[in-house]
Amino acid sequence: MKRTIVMMLLIVFACKKSERVAAGLATADLEQQAVATRNGVAAVQAQPARMIIRTASVSLVVRDAGDALNRLTAMIESRNGYVAESKQWKERDQVRASATVRVPSGQLSQALAAIRGLAIRVESENISADDVSQEYTDLDAQVRNLQATETELRELLKTVRQRTQKASEILEVFNELTKTRGEIDRIQGRMKYLSQLTSLSTINLELIPDVLAKPVIEPGWQPVATVKQASRSLVKAMQFLTDASIWIGLYLLPLGLLFAMFGLVIRAIVIRLHPQRSA
Repeated sequence: MKRTIVMMLLIVFACKKSERVAAGLATADLEQQAVATRNGVAAVQAQPARMIIRTASVSLVVRDAGDALNRLTAMIESRNGYVAESKQWKERDQVRASATVRVPSGQLSQALAAIRGLAIRVESENISADDVSQEYTDLDAQVRNLQATETELRELLKTVRQRTQKASEILEVFNELTKTRGEIDRIQGRMKYLSQLTSLSTINLELIPDVLAKPVIEPGWQPVATVKQASRSLVKAMQFLTDASIWIGLYLLPLGLLFAMFGLVIRAIVIRLHPQRSA
């Protein structure tokens, strides 16, 4: 209900204001159209630069993480950048470090090249870009609209004070004016934050001492492959023993018994034919 009263007052105030300036607008209409055309052409010609937020993540192997962090800090500060965050800790009696630094966007490539020069080798590097041009343009349009509303509310507040002098109406217009100003400040804060992010690029650094970077298992040794190979050999050996047992039980043993029986028969015949020889 209160917001409705404020909006009605705004409409009435705007109507009265438009009536006062109607005559002046009629006589200057052609001139304003010409100025608007020129402004439109100028706006098209002067397109704002794109706003890009660039972020790089780099993992470096260094001889001494603490010393490398000090040299990186000095190098970044010499390029008008600064260290936003840094951390050092021990792992296996070796110092490791990480840092988040910011450098001017125009010097990102040079800064990355200098950072690589301080490392034994680069483990990984990734660069991402986020275009916030559209968001910034939308915020700018919102601010312009809110500023126009703020101007109307200020004039309305003066009118209400002079004519009605009602405390309730003055308070309602004042509260609406305060909300509008707060929204303007919030959006302008976001725009300032985006401008800072686009003017400075962020680099996330991880510094790994060379001792920690060496693998525990030397390259070329593949224990999983060795286990698989040993397992295959064991299966083959078991298959061979099983096949041999089958051949012995089903083929060689019966064949041996057959030969033994045949030998016994031959011997019995020889004994009968030559009993003296056998004696």
